[in-house]
Amino acid sequence: MARRRKSHPPEEDFPMTPMIDMVFLLLVFFMTVSTLAQADKQVKLDLPESEQSDVPDDLSDRGTVSLDADGNLYLGARPLDIEGMQGEMKQALEANPELRIHVRADSQTPYREIRKVLNACAEVGAYEVIYATYQSR
Repeated sequence: MARRRKSHPPEEDFPMTPMIDMVFLLLVFFMTVSTLAQADKQVKLDLPESEQSDVPDDLSDRGTVSLDADGNLYLGARPLDIEGMQGEMKQALEANPELRIHVRADSQTPYREIRKVLNACAEVGAYEVIYATYQSR
């Protein structure tokens, strides 16, 4: 009597190519987003320290204005004057009324220069202004 061997069906291969494609796309996405998130902070500043400093959870809807130690003004990473900043800020506020202004000023910047920027923000209707500091340890 001949025994019949049980044939096992071949195991199905799990398709790895679509999974590799998805991982690659996620990697490219996160690299792009992290680069864009740092684009507004290209101006190197020595921010003042504060014990009351708090790191916000929500970093969306922010426009970044930077002042270096010499009083030069930057909107994002582009150098501008006060009038140019106000024009661009007004357009951005019309497009997004929830926009919050993030003011980054060097610790050596005279306060009179910072006050000019804060007054310029108020003139165009940007009332939610966040002043950037380092959290002291």
